[in-house]
Amino acid sequence: MLERFRQSFCCWLLSVSGAVAITFGFMLPLIVGSAGMAVDLSKAYLVKNRLCQALDAAALAVSTSTGDRQALEDLLNAYIQANHNPSDNLGQIHSVSLDMNGEVIKAEASADVITHFMGVLGNDDITVYCTTEVIREVRGLEVVMVVDNTGSMSSNNNIEALRVAAANFVNILFDRTTDEDSVKIGIVPYVATVNVGPYGLGLDEDGFFYDTPFVNNPLVLDFDQSDFNAWHGCVLARENPDDTMDAPDNTWRWDMWRHDFSRSSNYSWRENAAWYNYNYGPNYDCNRNYIQPLTSDRLQLLDKIDDFYASGYTHGNAGMVWGYRVLSPGFPFREGSAWEDEEWQKAVLMMTDGINTVPPSYGAYGGYLDYVAEGIGTNELNRRFEDVCNRLREEGVLVYTITFTSGVNATTRGYYERCATQPSNYYNAPSQADLIQAFERISTELANIHISR
Repeated sequence: MLERFRQSFCCWLLSVSGAVAITFGFMLPLIVGSAGMAVDLSKAYLVKNRLCQALDAAALAVSTSTGDRQALEDLLNAYIQANHNPSDNLGQIHSVSLDMNGEVIKAEASADVITHFMGVLGNDDITVYCTTEVIREVRGLEVVMVVDNTGSMSSNNNIEALRVAAANFVNILFDRTTDEDSVKIGIVPYVATVNVGPYGLGLDEDGFFYDTPFVNNPLVLDFDQSDFNAWHGCVLARENPDDTMDAPDNTWRWDMWRHDFSRSSNYSWRENAAWYNYNYGPNYDCNRNYIQPLTSDRLQLLDKIDDFYASGYTHGNAGMVWGYRVLSPGFPFREGSAWEDEEWQKAVLMMTDGINTVPPSYGAYGGYLDYVAEGIGTNELNRRFEDVCNRLREEGVLVYTITFTSGVNATTRGYYERCATQPSNYYNAPSQADLIQAFERISTELANIHISR
C-alpha cells in the first residue's frame, strides 16, 4: 500500500512541477525584494541614528557659540560632518538647515542611503531625516566698551562716528532683550591716561557715597572738571606687572602727582592748585571723559556716549586694564558678577584708531623723561597690552577688537587680532561706515549669546 502511495505522489509531482517553477519565477523578485528590504531598512535605521546623534551634538555646539548666521551654519555643518563621517560609506549628507528664533535653535538634516536589494523594486536609495531643537541657556551679559578718545579721533569728525557706533551697540543689546536688568554695559574712554571720575574719591556722579576712595588726594581737592582748582579724574598707572592686572591693592596715584617733576623739562612745576587744569600740571592732557561702571541704565549710557571728546595720546594697555577692572567683581568697581558665575557672560569690545605712543608731555607713566628712564616705548606698551588681553581670555572673557582708519599700522593690527578671543572677533575698519558696522555686528553676536530671562 505504501508503495502504491509513493508511486502516486511521484506521478502527481511530475505533473505539477512545471507550474510551480513558473509560479516561483514570478514570485522570486518579490521574495528577494522582501528579504532585502529588511536589510536595507536596517541599514537606513543605523544611518538615521548616527545622523541624529551628530545633529544633536552640532546643535548644542551652535547654542554655546558666537558669530553671525553664516558662521553658525558653518559650525553646524562642520560638527555634523565630524560626528557623522561614515567610514563605512553608509549614508551621505543630503541637506542641513538651521533656524534660530530667539532662544530656540532648530536644526534639520537628511542623508541618502543607497539600497542594495530594494532597487529590485525600483527604490535605488532611501532618504532619512532628523530634527532637533535646543533652547539656549538663559544668560546675563556684562560687556565693557573700551574706546579710543584720543586727539586723532577729531580728524574728519571720527569721534562722531564713534558716538553713532557706540550708541547703536547699546540700543541693539537693549532692544533684543525683554529684561534690561540682564544686560549690563560699562564704558572706558582712554587716551594716554584713564579718567576714573568721582569714583576715585568714593563718590558717584551725584556726589553721594559710592565706595571706599581708591585714589590718593595729596592736596585734598574735590573732583570738578569745570574748576581749574580741582582734580579732573586721571590716574597714574601702577608699576609693571601690576599695570596689567586687576586690583592688587586699593590705591592709585593722581595723574601728574609726583614730587620729581623736575625730571621732565616740559614742565615748570608749581604746587599751586590753580595750575590743575587741562593745559598745565597734574591735569595736563586729562581727557574729560571718565569711566562709566557697569549699568543697565540705557539713557545714562547714551548720555556718556554723547559726551565723547577727542584729545590726548594713545595707551591701549591702560584702557584695556581698566576695562578688566570694570568687569571684575572686586574693588574698585564691584558691579561685575563673579568670574565663575555661569549665569553671566563677560565681554570686552576694544577699539583704537592709532598706535601706542609715548606722549611728548605727560601720560600714565609720568613725564616724557620718566618713560625714557623706565624704557617704556611703543613696543613695551604693546607688550603690556598683550599681557592684559591674555589675562582677560584666561578669565573666560569674550574679547572683541577693532582697529579703525589707516592710522593703525600692521604691527598694531597684529596685536589686536591676537588679542581677540578668536580671529573672527577682530575687525579692521578702514572707514567710518566700517566702524559702525563692526560695532553693530559685535552687538548682534553678543545678543545671540544673551537670552533674556
